[in-house]
Amino acid sequence: MSNEEWDRKVEFLLNQQAQFEADMIELKEAQAASEKKLDRTSEMLSSYATIMFENSKITDSRLRELAESQKLTDEQLRKFITKVDRITGDNQSGLQN
Repeated sequence: MSNEEWDRKVEFLLNQQAQFEADMIELKEAQAASEKKLDRTSEMLSSYATIMFENSKITDSRLRELAESQKLTDEQLRKFITKVDRITGDNQSGLQN
C-alpha cells in the first residue's frame, strides 16, 4: 500500500469518525427535545386526569342530588294524583265510584 493510498484511507476514516460524531450530537439534541416534549405531555396528561377525576366527582354528586330530587318529585306527584283522584272520584284502576 502506497503512502497516497494510506493517506486516503486515513482521511476516509477520519471523515467517517467526524460524521459519526456529528450524527451523535444531532441524535442527542433530538433525544433531549423529545424528552422535554414527553415530560410536558406527561404533565398535561396528569393535569387532565386530575381534572377528569374532579369532574367525575362533581358529576356523581349532582347525579345523586338529581336522583334524590326525582324521588321527592315522584312522591309529590303521587300525593297530587291521590288528591285529584279523591276530588274527581277516580280510584287507582281508573274507574269512577
